[in-house]
Amino acid sequence: MSGNDSELESMSEYHGPAFRSDHIPKQQALENPGGFAKSLEGSDLIDRLPWGRYSNLNIHVRPEYLKAHQARKQLGTRLPEGRAWTHKQKPKDLIKTRWQLLLILAGSFADKEMIKFFIGAVFLAGLFSFFAHGSQVISVFSTAMLVTIFLHLFFRYPFTWFLERNPDFIVKDLGCGFFRPTGMVKFRTWREETFEAPFIEFDPYISYHVQPKGPVSYKLQLRHRYSGWQTAVAEVHSTQKEELYAHWDELQRYMDVSQPLPDIPALEPYRHLDPTTAEYDAAGKRQRPADYWATLDLEWWEQEGYPAHMEKIRNFPWDTLEDQMQYSVPNLNEATMA
Repeated sequence: MSGNDSELESMSEYHGPAFRSDHIPKQQALENPGGFAKSLEGSDLIDRLPWGRYSNLNIHVRPEYLKAHQARKQLGTRLPEGRAWTHKQKPKDLIKTRWQLLLILAGSFADKEMIKFFIGAVFLAGLFSFFAHGSQVISVFSTAMLVTIFLHLFFRYPFTWFLERNPDFIVKDLGCGFFRPTGMVKFRTWREETFEAPFIEFDPYISYHVQPKGPVSYKLQLRHRYSGWQTAVAEVHSTQKEELYAHWDELQRYMDVSQPLPDIPALEPYRHLDPTTAEYDAAGKRQRPADYWATLDLEWWEQEGYPAHMEKIRNFPWDTLEDQMQYSVPNLNEATMA
């Protein structure tokens, strides 16, 4: 067994500020930012989510996740290496910063609706310039039109084809993520610095964002209550807001060492390597076979199981979950950003 495999397959040990929902320590009070700061910094934060009470509804159970898990099992029982989500960490911030803007640009030009907008804008600009300056501007705007079409074809086909086959070209493991055994969160800030703090020092918010094409999307953001640094966890369309509650529910249980690992395909191979989860499963509390996800009927899950599961997420009374963090941070409700 290689050194990497040995480290990967070792049993976790909890230490440091590992998060326990049944024992959240007292924390320092928040500095009240005042009305102006709230309106400025928290203008897009619309909802703060509660801590420490769970629905036990998981979000990472989509059919594509199940399919990938079963495909890996068919190739052998060796655990994934590198950037996999394991019993020890859930990686994040894997896209090299210098590529993020390029990916945004590529997504805009590759999108069929956006390219219609770009072509229309170039055409109208050329038309107005023709009436204002005559035929001498036609060649300029013809070139602009050809460049726009070229960028669309390039980003939609060869660029996408290359990245699908060479993901490491834009991906780099920066050592960031959510670390269950230690209860720490690490991410990159806009200053290109690494920020690290205990999980319990973050407040979860749902924020809204207006996309370039018009529709509103919602994000699950974790905001460090003592510094203001924040990081995004997930983003969904405005019609899927309830999914962000499930994202937060699942992430909390992943970090909560008093709870077993979330019962999802990605984490099934690691359940025996996490102390709380191993004890939970050994006591028969999982009430599922050890290879439940690996042997589940994919067609049934896609057609019946998963739609029913998502219906439970949409209908769960999320607003009834009591916030346990309010008992740890003295003035949390008064000084919150939303």
